[in-house]
Amino acid sequence: MNSRWKYKRLFEILPGAFAWILIISPIVLAIISPRVFAVIMIFFMVYWLIKTVIMAYRLIVGYRNFRRDQKINWLDRLKSLDKSFDWQRIYHLVIIPTYKEDISILRASIAAIIHSNYPTDKIICVLGTEERDKEQAQKYSQILEKEFGSKFKHFEATLHPGNIPGEVIGKGGNITYAAKQVLPYFDKNKIPAEDVIVTTMDADHVVDKNYLADLTFKYVIDDDPIHKSFQPLPMFFNNIWDVPMVNRLIATGSSFWQLIVTTRPSRLRNFSAQAQSLEALKRVDFWSTKTIVEDGHQFWRSYYKFNGRHEVVPMYTPIYQDAVLANSFVETMKEQYLQKKRWSWGVSDIPYVMEHTLNDTKIPFFDRWANALILWESHLSWSTNPLIMATSSWIPLVFKANFHSDILSYSFPFIYGRMLMIAWLGMIVTLVISTLLLPPPPHRTKRSFWRIAYDWILTPIVLPLSSILFSSLPAFESQTRLMTGNYLEVFRVTIKSTKRSGVTESTKV
Repeated sequence: MNSRWKYKRLFEILPGAFAWILIISPIVLAIISPRVFAVIMIFFMVYWLIKTVIMAYRLIVGYRNFRRDQKINWLDRLKSLDKSFDWQRIYHLVIIPTYKEDISILRASIAAIIHSNYPTDKIICVLGTEERDKEQAQKYSQILEKEFGSKFKHFEATLHPGNIPGEVIGKGGNITYAAKQVLPYFDKNKIPAEDVIVTTMDADHVVDKNYLADLTFKYVIDDDPIHKSFQPLPMFFNNIWDVPMVNRLIATGSSFWQLIVTTRPSRLRNFSAQAQSLEALKRVDFWSTKTIVEDGHQFWRSYYKFNGRHEVVPMYTPIYQDAVLANSFVETMKEQYLQKKRWSWGVSDIPYVMEHTLNDTKIPFFDRWANALILWESHLSWSTNPLIMATSSWIPLVFKANFHSDILSYSFPFIYGRMLMIAWLGMIVTLVISTLLLPPPPHRTKRSFWRIAYDWILTPIVLPLSSILFSSLPAFESQTRLMTGNYLEVFRVTIKSTKRSGVTESTKV
């Protein structure tokens, strides 16, 4: 094992090691020194209270920004620009990778692009299929090309070869292959790479009708769009009223988290659907084919390739996605856990980031270390915070005798409980905004009202449990896997229902 591998292995071990230490420490401290335990946990709750207030505030700001941008006709904005911006030179390449998704899902996604408030003669659509599903892929490709091919500037389907040496089985290899296959089209038609914006989506994604126009506007007014990527809002609302209440809560929480970080561009990273110029993609050699989390990793590849000269531009225009829904409640819960585990595998970026942070002196010291620490903090908070809050509340009951030694230790359960109660008041903001943001239940009746009320009543009970089972634990498993060298090397496609009761009227097809 060479020195570079040892260096990488160290930073694979550390996130999991820190997570284990953080989770075990409260129990050890409660046995050794209840007073120290009480002091540390009170400081932790103060930190959590402050964080809750900040997140609630940013959620409100994000919601207001979302509503503001939803009222804008972005195509009209483009048309009102000075001629020097020349927005009509811009072409959109939309890549949709697919592996065994039902044709109805693909049809809805492609149709939403056509129904966009944007000229379709400026859109090139590529369906990225897999050789591992060759028979169905070719069948669906022919059907979809016949239905939609003539409605785009150009439409084609690619067949990504299986078992390419050095590639993990995942989305990154598919979209990289698709992008390279379509390059000759742009060369033949003499379309400059800097005039092409590439959006990568999943098969279940349904673009908002204003997405392409909004993206074009932000691209052409930017002074340096080559060194930017553009992040739309992922909203898991396509089938939101078809999934169990637990999954609806998780899907809404995921959407809210993206709405929150969108208000902090310095912390915003690529997630799921994203856009970047073709010129930038050519310079960074498209996407990583060696990780199952190519979306988040793309930020770091671009950031280091351009010596820190790379930013993510927030968009408040959504791309609607499916929440997890399988054939049974138990299977749905399993799929939800596995999806979160795949998302949290972004912790595997830490060795890559730390290698550059320690060695890449072309990037200012503060900038590269600040970004690295944000990555560390986000993953450790993800895996440990819900578990620490849950375990710390019952530790005084288990070690009751230890907590009678002084006033602070004795009073800790009361103080901690009251602070936890105040922290959960932030849930009210979440509930109000979810009611305003979610599409209405289909066939609105008196029953629909009680369905929403039912969610409100159960959320305080379900949210703490779901935060542990479907957020903290999968992240903790990912970090433990990385620590022990038990890597996730296959992109597992999450089961998604073909129901679409939650799709908004503007995107329904």
